[in-house]
Amino acid sequence: MQGNEIIREYQSKCVRCGQCRFVCPVLDILGKESASPRGKVYLAGLMARGEVSPGPRAKDILSLCLVCGACAAECPSGLPVDGIITAARAAAASSHPYSPHRFMYRSLFAQMSLLGRLPGFTSLFRGIAGGTPLTGRPARALISPISRPKKKKPLMRVGYFLGCATNYLLPEVAVSVVNVLTHLGCEVVTPPTGCCGLPLAAEGETSAAQKTLEANRRLFQAYKLDALITDCSSCSHHLTRQGLAGDARPVYEFCEFLVKVLNPAKPAIEINQAVACHYPCHLRHGRKLNGHLHQILGIIPGVSMADIPGGISCCGGGGSFSIRQKSISSQILQKYTGRILSSGAHSAATVCPSCILQLRRGLKGRGIPVLHPAQLLNASYLGIRD
Repeated sequence: MQGNEIIREYQSKCVRCGQCRFVCPVLDILGKESASPRGKVYLAGLMARGEVSPGPRAKDILSLCLVCGACAAECPSGLPVDGIITAARAAAASSHPYSPHRFMYRSLFAQMSLLGRLPGFTSLFRGIAGGTPLTGRPARALISPISRPKKKKPLMRVGYFLGCATNYLLPEVAVSVVNVLTHLGCEVVTPPTGCCGLPLAAEGETSAAQKTLEANRRLFQAYKLDALITDCSSCSHHLTRQGLAGDARPVYEFCEFLVKVLNPAKPAIEINQAVACHYPCHLRHGRKLNGHLHQILGIIPGVSMADIPGGISCCGGGGSFSIRQKSISSQILQKYTGRILSSGAHSAATVCPSCILQLRRGLKGRGIPVLHPAQLLNASYLGIRD
């Protein structure tokens, strides 16, 4: 089903109980019904029936969503609330397909692999995203398309989906991922993929997202692979749901792969620090995975877990949401980082590039680095710190 069909199928099943209101981070900040998941589902129904036009006001209301999936996970009627909202965004996009904003958004994320070849693109992308040095090479310039274990025959051949955020903004994470996987006996194939397509799909650019998926699928199907992995929980969520492999095989999140498939041996080098673990929304609500980050960090000598008071919450990142809705994003972040600071953690770890960048903004100057677990494993297995 597409667009208005999805809305009509599910919107009528909303009993307006308001359960979604208790878990929405945006509503927690704004406190008005139009910002609630329930309000946006109601608006989507009005749009599908032609009672409201997909104009600027509707677009502004629909933009007040992180697409975190907390509302869908909480809904007692089982409505894919985030899917209804993105379907409404798609309807709005089809009504105004050539607006400057949409043209630039499509051009950036749908043509990422081509744009990445242009001189200065990495600095431009980092400037748009903010929070990273403007100089330095992307990850693809630092790792080989095919990386093999140095002293032993590979146990398996894995395909590494290197997403745009890690490639351009956090190249040190990709280097750590490849180092750890090859150390554990994997041959790692990293095809020249572009964006996973989630930013496009979340913005309602359904056609462009599908074309991006098909292009990435062709790249991976050119290789015989035992498993597909990514360092990003959002990429894992989207590509597993859409079927990167062309079948039901998952695109493993990095820690999930280590726990479920490799069962790695304990590293030797101690890292004496308390770590606060942040589980991204797309991991908890999308992939419905919990615990793997704790399990992997738990094998590192000297690492202890710092519990975040009040539990894990959305950090307010949401990819481009932190740029388009900077004030709301910052308020969500401030509430959460205050609790991380009170946890007594020496560092924080998470498996989403957007969350890493967001948490680094919130913890800047507070002496708590935010890392990907692959970086901690790289230090503990190989003594390499970045």
